[in-house]
Amino acid sequence: MSFEWLGCSKSKWFLAIVIIGCCFSVTAEAAGNLNISASAAIVMDQQTGQVLWAKNPDWQRPIASLTKIMTAILVLELNDLDESVAISREAARTPGSSMYLRMGVDYRVRDLLHGLMLLSGNDAAVALAEHSCGSVDQFVAFMNKKAVLLGASLTSFTNPHGLPDTEHYSTAYDMAVLTRHALDISEFASLVASNKAVIPDPLEAAHRPIYNKNRLLWEFEGADGVKTGYTLAAGRCLAASATRHGRQVIVIVLDAPRLWEDAAALLTYGLEEFENMMLAKKGQILGSVHIEGGLSDTVTVVGARDVWLTVPKQQRDAIQVDYAVPTIIGAPVMQWSPLGNLRVQFDHQVVAETPLLAGESIAVRSWMGRLQYLVRRLQNLLANH
Repeated sequence: MSFEWLGCSKSKWFLAIVIIGCCFSVTAEAAGNLNISASAAIVMDQQTGQVLWAKNPDWQRPIASLTKIMTAILVLELNDLDESVAISREAARTPGSSMYLRMGVDYRVRDLLHGLMLLSGNDAAVALAEHSCGSVDQFVAFMNKKAVLLGASLTSFTNPHGLPDTEHYSTAYDMAVLTRHALDISEFASLVASNKAVIPDPLEAAHRPIYNKNRLLWEFEGADGVKTGYTLAAGRCLAASATRHGRQVIVIVLDAPRLWEDAAALLTYGLEEFENMMLAKKGQILGSVHIEGGLSDTVTVVGARDVWLTVPKQQRDAIQVDYAVPTIIGAPVMQWSPLGNLRVQFDHQVVAETPLLAGESIAVRSWMGRLQYLVRRLQNLLANH
């Protein structure tokens, strides 16, 4: 087999078949200096979804008002921000933290979302759930289905606000997954990054300012979300995010006596100790492979998608890029058909993978194949003139 690679000087490029792994581990020295009070916590890169540090990431436990991240996701998917929401008796009487909605009064979806995410209004959560799906029960069913679809398989919701229930729980990892998805929604990202909002009072010619409970927005450079939470059962909880130097990091801390200190330390660790590297670009020609019985002896090989990796800054040389390609490829070959896989290893684990695709079609070496080849060449020439 002939395989000619346009290589990368910072990586070792070679052909190999590797066993697929599922974990990303780091050995950065700074990780050993973290002293985190939270019962469970995680640091995740927003772009790649890689876990950079974790403590009991799969421990199922109460999450309090972090629940409202999922509530906001569904509300944004199901509603227009300027829709009018009538406040029911049940919504107005919801216990716990509140934005003090009045029964029978109409509010806009966008104003209720600000009350939900900045003030952590349980009344807003119920009002939005009822408006979105007709009832809280139907909305909760939707929450659980969406959690599974997004990969939060250890999560169970029984309400849209996070008040205690034995069957209402999640994990640090699942909440990071949900938060990562939410931050990809531009309206959500803008909402949770807001220091304050001004909500019109439907019954008075006045506007009421409300302020975000997330202290990091004022105290941590680059902070841009996401949600606080507290109940006696859950303890102090926080989903936090921050962006510096073009990278965004997500931190989840559950049951954290030193909530703000934990979050700041983990955000700093994720932002300062790591970097994101592009190892392959979608459509990039990575090399060529030998073809038997074709009008051409080789076919170019391209990556199917962008491949990014988050790595400790001091361990760039630990990256290895492997290509798994059959030893014999026979014609015909259709353009964009899979030829193998590109696999990225870090610290002896496979952390990213993408298919390798044929960059062009190769016809069989026959009279019909030659005719098809000439027709395609003619079509390409005409298209370029």
